[in-house]
Amino acid sequence: MKTINRILTFIILTALCSRAASPELVEKVKAGKLTEARASWWGFNAEDSTDALQAAFASGAKRLIVDKQPTPWIVTSLSLSSNQEIFFEEGVEVLAKKGEFMGKGDSLFLLSNISNVTLRGYGATLRMRRDDYDAPPYKKAEWRHVLCIRGCANIKVFGLTLAESGGDGIYLGSVKGAPSNLDVHIKDVICDKNYRQGISVITAENLLIENTVMRDTAGTAPSAGIDFEPNNANERLKNVVMRNCLTSNNAGDGYEFYLPNLHKSSEPVSITIENCKSIGDRAAVRVITGNSDEDAVRGSMAFEGCEFKSSLKRGIEISRKPEYGMKLAFKQCSVVGCGSGLTNKTDVAFSSRGGDVTPVGGVCFENLQIIQPCSRPWISWFNNIFADQGVSGVSGDVVVKCDDKVKTVALTPEWLQAKFPPRFNVRVPSVDIDWDSIKVVDALKGEQPLQPLRLRRQGEYLFYAQAGVEVLLTGNQRKVGRYAVSDKPLLIKTLGGKTLKKIKMAGFKEKVSVKFTPKKTGVYRLNVDSGGNSFVLRTANVPVAFDTSVNPVGLISSRGSLYLSVAAETELFAVQISGSGDAEAVKASVFSPEGKLVWSSDMIVEVDRFTANHGEGQKDGLWRIKLDRPSEGCFEDFHVSALGAPGFLFLNSQRIWTAQKK
Repeated sequence: MKTINRILTFIILTALCSRAASPELVEKVKAGKLTEARASWWGFNAEDSTDALQAAFASGAKRLIVDKQPTPWIVTSLSLSSNQEIFFEEGVEVLAKKGEFMGKGDSLFLLSNISNVTLRGYGATLRMRRDDYDAPPYKKAEWRHVLCIRGCANIKVFGLTLAESGGDGIYLGSVKGAPSNLDVHIKDVICDKNYRQGISVITAENLLIENTVMRDTAGTAPSAGIDFEPNNANERLKNVVMRNCLTSNNAGDGYEFYLPNLHKSSEPVSITIENCKSIGDRAAVRVITGNSDEDAVRGSMAFEGCEFKSSLKRGIEISRKPEYGMKLAFKQCSVVGCGSGLTNKTDVAFSSRGGDVTPVGGVCFENLQIIQPCSRPWISWFNNIFADQGVSGVSGDVVVKCDDKVKTVALTPEWLQAKFPPRFNVRVPSVDIDWDSIKVVDALKGEQPLQPLRLRRQGEYLFYAQAGVEVLLTGNQRKVGRYAVSDKPLLIKTLGGKTLKKIKMAGFKEKVSVKFTPKKTGVYRLNVDSGGNSFVLRTANVPVAFDTSVNPVGLISSRGSLYLSVAAETELFAVQISGSGDAEAVKASVFSPEGKLVWSSDMIVEVDRFTANHGEGQKDGLWRIKLDRPSEGCFEDFHVSALGAPGFLFLNSQRIWTAQKK
C-alpha cells in the first residue's frame, strides 16, 4: 500500500510541476505580434521539456524569458538561433536529462555559425551531470560542453553559472566557413566543477572576458580554469582581453596557453590579462609555444597587475617559447606562496623539451614580486636543448621575499649568462641522409621479434622493403592513464610523405597486423597516432628503425635496447637522452661495437648525452643504447636521439641498414 501511495504522490507532483502550452500566445509570437515571449508558453514538463524549450528558441522571439518553474527545466541537447536575447530568470535551472548525452560531443547548448545572441541569467544555472559521464555506459570523452560556441559573431554571455559539464563550461571553436568567433563578451559568469576546462578558447577575435570565475575543474586533462589552445595554424587569438577574473582550485593550471599549433605564418596573437587572480591551481600560468623559427607564433601576450597565489607547484611556467617568438610580459604581477613546502620547485620555471633547437627567451618581468613559502631558488630552467646555447632575451627586475630577507634581482644579459649557461659546449649537428646509399644487413629470415619499446603519442617507424615481397609487421596499442583508445589508422607512406595504405588501429587487447607489398624497393614510413596512449611494434620480417635525424623519438616506460650504426670515418657523434617534466626519468647506457660499456647515466630528467670523439667514433660497427628504469623518479616519458651519424635507431641488431651522409 505504501508503494502505491508513493507512486500516486509522484504522479500528482509531476502533474503539478507541469504546465500546458499557451497556443494563442505562441501564434502571436509566430505572427510577429509579440517580440517578447516566455518559454512556458510552449509548455513545461517536469520530466522532459526539450521539445518545448527548443520550440521557444526557434520561435523567432527577439527576447525570450526562460521563466522559473517549481522544478528544473530537464532537457537534452538544445540549439540556438541568431538574433535573440534569452533571459533566464533568477533561480532558473536548466538541467541535463539523466541517461542522455551519450554522444561524445553532445552539449547542453549549441551555438553554431550564428550571430547576435545574448544569454543573460544572473542567479540562473545551466547544469549537466559530470560524474555520470565519467563512467559506463558513457564512452569517455571531453566534448560534452555546457555552451558550445562555434564560428559565431556578437555573442554575449552574462551572469550565468555553467556547471558540471562533461567537457567545458564554455567552448569557443570553429566551423567550416567561419574560422573564428568574433566579438564575444563573457561577463559575471561562474564556471563551476567542469570536466575538462572552465573555458576553452580555440579561436577568437575581439574576445572580452570580465569578472568571471573558473573553479574546481577536474576530470580529464588539462583540467584548467581557462585554456587557450588553437587546433590549427589558421585559427587565431586576436585582441583577447581578460579582466578581473579568478581561477581557483583547478586540478590543472589556472591560465593555460598551449600555442604550438599556431606558427610564424599564423595571425600574430594579441592577448592581455588584466588584474586577474589564480588561487590554489596546479600552476597559476603556463605558456607553451612552438620552438623553431617557423613553428613559433608571433605577436604579444601581457599579464598586468595579476596575482598568482598558493599554486600547488609553481606560479609561472614558460615552455619552449624562443626569443624570436611572441613577446611575453609580466607587469606589476605577484607570485605569492606557491609550491608551499616544495624546496625542489621554483616560483618561475622555464622548460625546453627534447627536439627543441632554441632556449626559452623573449620574456620581460617588470617589477615581479615573489613571496616565497620556503627558502629556495626563485627561477629554474628545465633544459632539454641539444645545442650550445643558454637562455636569452629575458629582462626586467624581480623582488624576492622570504621570511625577513628581501632580494632584488636585475635580469641583465650578464646575470642570464651566469645563471643559465649552455648545457653542452660542443655542438653535434644532425646529418642529411643520402637515401640512395642504403645498404641492408639482414642475417635473419621470416618474422622476428623487435625490442618492445613503447612509442608515445604520435611518431613513425622506418622499414626497408623489396619490390614484390610482402612486408609483415605486428604490434598493439597500449593504454596510458585514462586516455581513450585511439581509432586513428596506421599509415604506410613513402619517404616523401605520400600515403600508400591505411590500416585500422586495433583496441588495447588486440593485435594489429600490417601487410604491405611495395612496388619499389626502398625505405618506407609507418605513421602511428595513438592519441595519448602508446604503440609497440612487436615483430617484423624486415629491418625496422626510428629515424632521429630531425627529431628525437618519444618513448614511455620502455626497457630495452636500440642500435646505432656508425661508419668508420665518423669523427664526432652523440647519443642524447632526456626525461620529461619534473620527475619523469630514465637510465641509459651506451656500449661500443665490442660490447664495452663506455657511458652510463641514471635518473636522466634534463638532457644528457654520450659524445663520442677523440677516436671513439672511429670504430666501424653497431653501438647499443640500453634503456632502463631509473633508480629514482617516475619512469614515464623520455626521448632518445642520435646526432653526427645517420640517426637510425634499429629495433633488432641483426636487421639493419647503413647509409652515408649527403
